[in-house]
Amino acid sequence: MSQFVAEDPGRFLSQIKAVEDNDDLFEHLYVDHDERMDSVAGLRRRRRRAANTSDDVILAASLVEENGVLRWYDGVPAREEAPQRRRRARRAGGPPPLPDQTVVLTREFPRLKPNKAAAAIGAIDMRLNSAIDASLRSHIRQLHGGPTSFVIAPADVHGPFNGRTLLFVHGTFSNAVNMIGEFEATADGQAFLDAALNGPEKYDRVLVFEHATLAVSPVLNALELGRAFADASGQIDVIAHSRGGLIVRWWLEAFGRSLAATTRVVFAGSPLHGTSLAAPDKLQHALSLISNIGTFAEKTLQLAGGANPFLWVAGKLVEVVMTVTGTLANTPLLDGLVALIPGLFGQSMIENNYELNLLRLGPCTTQPAYFVVQSNFETEDPGWQFWKNFRALRAGDLAADQIFPGDNDLVVDTASMTDLGATGFPLAIQGVENFGNSSEVWHCNYFRQPRTIAFIRTSFP
Repeated sequence: MSQFVAEDPGRFLSQIKAVEDNDDLFEHLYVDHDERMDSVAGLRRRRRRAANTSDDVILAASLVEENGVLRWYDGVPAREEAPQRRRRARRAGGPPPLPDQTVVLTREFPRLKPNKAAAAIGAIDMRLNSAIDASLRSHIRQLHGGPTSFVIAPADVHGPFNGRTLLFVHGTFSNAVNMIGEFEATADGQAFLDAALNGPEKYDRVLVFEHATLAVSPVLNALELGRAFADASGQIDVIAHSRGGLIVRWWLEAFGRSLAATTRVVFAGSPLHGTSLAAPDKLQHALSLISNIGTFAEKTLQLAGGANPFLWVAGKLVEVVMTVTGTLANTPLLDGLVALIPGLFGQSMIENNYELNLLRLGPCTTQPAYFVVQSNFETEDPGWQFWKNFRALRAGDLAADQIFPGDNDLVVDTASMTDLGATGFPLAIQGVENFGNSSEVWHCNYFRQPRTIAFIRTSFP
């Protein structure tokens, strides 16, 4: 359904292929359009304008590299002046030169049909996680295997659970296979899983929670998790990544009244007070950051294709945004649009996130022991300094295109990872593994760190 144009397809092959491989995702949701999609020449003509018009049946968006940073724009940006002309202008005391631009790809696509934006978000969830079907219902499944290879059984398991249980809860854009894969990637992680499954003090069961992360809010995920663990007893240890931490908080603090179990939780990079990445006024820049993270994850974690959702999810969310608002620019409609993505809105760090505010007021139905793994990503590697464009490096430095007001791990504000609630909140963090300023530890590789595995072992003696 789309046309793709790239100025330098060799350099950005992974980005282009990932977007193309998911081009069919909304095929059944688009407005009927009998005319042939615009040709490449038609796309070039769009360079004459900066954005789409409100009555366009066919929309266009471009992913552009500017001085090493990827950014999403409406339409097709006009070409910049030739470098020699810009140098002459600079010598003549003219305006500062425009950034060097390369159009990574331009996508042209029909609008979504009326009332199909939510269905489109659900379609992204189903593509992200093969365990999720059209009902978007979550699943509890069991992990088996060892010592170096592990598999998640396809059948759901049901409680009530007793004895000792270890539970994994994945984060946004992810699934249980990817989360377990992070442990499998290192010898320390493999040894931890093998001990949990087969060691002398093994758990009675090791479970994973599969859930939709965009079309369903953390509250509803937690409601299903609470149902699955109704009347559970014994010891429940939980390892939660990213938004999985919010799910676990809602479950234990709001829906855990029937639990007769002692619970301990390790949060890794969890937005306990939300994340600036999900703030409505930062949406366009957040989509750009996600695409940058895709390239970063490909090179640092060797994640390719479907294992690297950051390469393609932003492009599909661009389609939803432009269908609803007609633009990627910040407009009053963005508040409502982000609310159409409950999985993001539920972790949005804004003052009027009433859902998150209510969680942080208490009271709590259980008294879990909480532990935290956190980091602040910083690097001097010139190849990865895109992150500087999305965070303030000093007080008062927050510009319009920045997302984070301070320390973060590329996805979640570091301060949020230990912020349970206001003064007097009935729970407290029992221990923290803080990587501090790190050029290696970021949101998606916590479980590849020996220190993280050691901290989990210590927290779950």
